[in-house]
Amino acid sequence: MYNRKWGKDRRRFQRLNLNLVVWYKVLHPQPENNMLGTAEREAITTDISPFGMAFMSSFNIPAFTDLGLKFIIFSSKDGSYNTLTIPMEVNAKVRSCTPGEKNEYRVGVSFTNIQLEQQQKLMKFARESLRPFV
Repeated sequence: MYNRKWGKDRRRFQRLNLNLVVWYKVLHPQPENNMLGTAEREAITTDISPFGMAFMSSFNIPAFTDLGLKFIIFSSKDGSYNTLTIPMEVNAKVRSCTPGEKNEYRVGVSFTNIQLEQQQKLMKFARESLRPFV
């Protein structure tokens, strides 16, 4: 989370700026987010880390809403650039929802049930994404 007072990012892990397709749905609809229902919706991520992500949504999703997320990351095998797809399914809690451009909202979430193996895959994905091409 960016701290305006100190002008730095307070997150334990840097988020990787990346556009991925993510599918999300509200797990426990409440009256304030009843418009969303439990339908699965598609969005594009703006950044991701082993502990959370942000994505752009057409809906204003209240903080503390529980979501189910599905997305796919890519990996290389043994350092080669033969890509492998790794489907990820995790639950998340909305931490922030701020208005963006074009009637969209930037939704920041933290993963709530992510397993250690999934976190390690996300860390490897971030390292590979930041590695320069040779």
